Amino acid sequence: MSLFHLTFPHSLLWPTLQALSTREWLILICTLLVGGLVKGVVSIGVPLVALPLLTGILSVKQAVLLLSLPIMIGNVPQAFEGGHTWKTLKHIGFLVIGTVIGIALGVKILLSIPGHLAVGLAGLILLTACLVLLVTPKFKLPKRTAGPVGLVVGFVCGLMEGISAIPGPLLATYLLATGATGKQFTKQIALVLIISIAALILTFGQSRHASGADLLFSALAAIPVVIGIQLGRPLRDALPPAIFRAIVLIFILSAAVQMILHSHLLPALLKSTGF
Repeated sequence: MSLFHLTFPHSLLWPTLQALSTREWLILICTLLVGGLVKGVVSIGVPLVALPLLTGILSVKQAVLLLSLPIMIGNVPQAFEGGHTWKTLKHIGFLVIGTVIGIALGVKILLSIPGHLAVGLAGLILLTACLVLLVTPKFKLPKRTAGPVGLVVGFVCGLMEGISAIPGPLLATYLLATGATGKQFTKQIALVLIISIAALILTFGQSRHASGADLLFSALAAIPVVIGIQLGRPLRDALPPAIFRAIVLIFILSAAVQMILHSHLLPALLKSTGF
């Protein structure tokens, strides 16, 4: 029996992947490579770039699952760099708890809604993420309120990640507001992403929407992402980062708007509100 005719029970990705044409496989690999390349140059998260491109050949549910392990693997070195991992986890405990709860609900929502609605919601999250990155709000949170606020922010980030694999901009804004900088900031955000992705994969598995083959391909998807990151890093000094970042954000904004329009989400919302 050919590898491409194997079947796996409860598999979300595999049936679609084995039916992809050579052209579609090239698009998928190039999309992951470009996502890593952009991250290597301007540090914008891979799913921000890859998700709108992947939805041309995969559903949002499949794209979220495919991107899960590349996000986790890409953050492992930063999460354990410098030691004091348990101390850091205790410091961001409320944020982590909120994120895990939000992830569980977000994935359940993603798996239960129609495909076109998932595209629309992912587009709205992309739009929100880009606006946060463009505006980059700066404020400080007092220590006494950082924990409760972190629980709420984590829950919202988890919802966003469960539906679209995109928690980064809001998460980064919160951590900066708590005073995290440099390696401390990088370690905290990496730990949150690793734990949240683990919760995402577990929720997919418990919902019987992910097989071993799906997770294997998600792990393999990290290869072009890491290659892209390595190729992008030397370009950081050769390109004006601000201009490149602006171009990327404009692309993501336009892609997000297209996703929302094609999903017919706005007419449905207007109709439900009586307009």
